Amino acid sequence: MRILVLSNLYPPNVVGGYERLCHEVSSELVARGHEVTVLTSSFGTAVADYPGQRVLRELELLTGADIYTPFPGTAEDRALISARNRATLGRVLDESRPDVVFAWNLFFLDASILEALEASPYRTVVMLTDNWLLVMRNPVFVSDFFRDVVHGSLPFVPPPASPAWRALAGRVKRALLRLVGSRPPRRLAAIFGSVFMRDFYAAGGSPFRTYRVIHNGVRQVVPDPGTVPDRTRLVRAGTLRLLFAGRLVDLKGADTAVEALALLDQRAIGVERVTLTIVGDSQDAAYMTRFAEIVERSGRREQIEMHPTVREDELPALFDAHDIYLFPSLYEPFSLTLIHALACGVPTIASRVGGNVEIVRDGESGLLFEKGNAADLARAITRLAVDASLRTRLSEGGQLAGSRFTFERMVGHMEQFLRALP
Repeated sequence: MRILVLSNLYPPNVVGGYERLCHEVSSELVARGHEVTVLTSSFGTAVADYPGQRVLRELELLTGADIYTPFPGTAEDRALISARNRATLGRVLDESRPDVVFAWNLFFLDASILEALEASPYRTVVMLTDNWLLVMRNPVFVSDFFRDVVHGSLPFVPPPASPAWRALAGRVKRALLRLVGSRPPRRLAAIFGSVFMRDFYAAGGSPFRTYRVIHNGVRQVVPDPGTVPDRTRLVRAGTLRLLFAGRLVDLKGADTAVEALALLDQRAIGVERVTLTIVGDSQDAAYMTRFAEIVERSGRREQIEMHPTVREDELPALFDAHDIYLFPSLYEPFSLTLIHALACGVPTIASRVGGNVEIVRDGESGLLFEKGNAADLARAITRLAVDASLRTRLSEGGQLAGSRFTFERMVGHMEQFLRALP
């Protein structure tokens, strides 16, 4: 197949797992014999070429000096940039004539780029492991969801499935339009990275021509049995070592981990010391200012270590060096790092939100706690810290659960979907 991959960012310019996964999938599609062209933005100063991929860094993002800074231009500036982006997309489509367009994260691009794709004669699949497309189509719904569910206490109730007759009626309508010579609007097809994402888009009233849920996956290395930590014992005698690894932004909940640390009773746990290692990207200046204040208020500053993001191949050693991994997101579509953690066998505590519950089964492959609730997280930490048999059981259950989410399985299913798309 000739595939045009569309993404707002592309390595080496990345923010999180979305861009890295896009690159990994594109590279694997090349290895499987497909012709891949990547159209991405000129954002960022780093440039790299990748074997078998034609990478065009020509789009302009509607953002400030960094992605955490709002676009400073006027409405006219925005319109001009969006027009240039549509012209660039049209030219690249004409040049590459793809069998399918595979669109990933398009945050910081105007909604008109989607309209251009729908108006084009090319089949388009959107990869949805985040809310970017719904932000374009129904920003009020997304705003209300984050206010009421993510930052509030309302539960997310997925909408009921559409009755079969409605899908049949849609097919009949499209067939009638073809009979009278009128082409129905070419809706996008979608791959959802989780069941939660599918339900989220359905609740937001965003229909697709066809879709498939394909859980995200990661490349996994089977560890040498002799190097796997004995989870019946702490990594360092007398010290409970906690780990947070993820982007340092509001939604990832590192502040909840710090607040939980302040609630822990070392004597009740039976240790002399508890430490929390924070590993992650700290580019969000506004959040980092607030995070620093939370650390100081906690009174546990000397128990917290801060480190920058590590490479994916360094994650196993990082997990092995800690007793418990904390994943306290307020909102999480489907996390690659969480899969890595489980596959590596580090006992894990995750928030009961989004795609987390599709990865972690409470009491079997990890523990779940209520998002944003530091006291509930502290209780889960204490429970796991004092129960060596539970740590071992969750370590083994986590490895089994994590092993199901492989990169090879994910790409294979993606390839099948792209090939079969009508």
